[in-house]
Amino acid sequence: MLGRARSLVVFLAVLAMPAGPALAQIGGVAKVGQLLKASSYDFSQKTDSVWSADFKGKSLTSFRLVVAVQDDVMVTFVTVAEKPRIPLSVDFMHKLLRFNSSLDRVKIGLDDDGDLFVRCDASVRILDGKELAAIVDQVSAAADEVYKGVANSLISE
Repeated sequence: MLGRARSLVVFLAVLAMPAGPALAQIGGVAKVGQLLKASSYDFSQKTDSVWSADFKGKSLTSFRLVVAVQDDVMVTFVTVAEKPRIPLSVDFMHKLLRFNSSLDRVKIGLDDDGDLFVRCDASVRILDGKELAAIVDQVSAAADEVYKGVANSLISE
């Protein structure tokens, strides 16, 4: 009887061990793909781990929201303005920093290309359909709000 109990404890311990990085990535991509398919949004898959959907806002009239998965992290983002339109002034950067303080759950910044983004990073491990919808709604609303706040400062195309 004691041998069976030990075997059960070892079996349960093995089940509780985290999967290796490769398995976590495959599982994360598959999980996000399933959640996006089951959602009310119209996402199209661009690569094995990247999806996008077109949205409309009140101020930012048309924009693309992207969802990308790497390892156990889902990154959801919108490019609000491209580098050539961004004034690199102290006043503009001050506006962006204030958005980081006033908006919930999102980051506002400049990416490696110099484009203005709004994004949210989330753990795939704890992601479900309701949380996915909250993230998509938050990022799209924040992108629209940031654009509204900086539109008058952007350099004309």
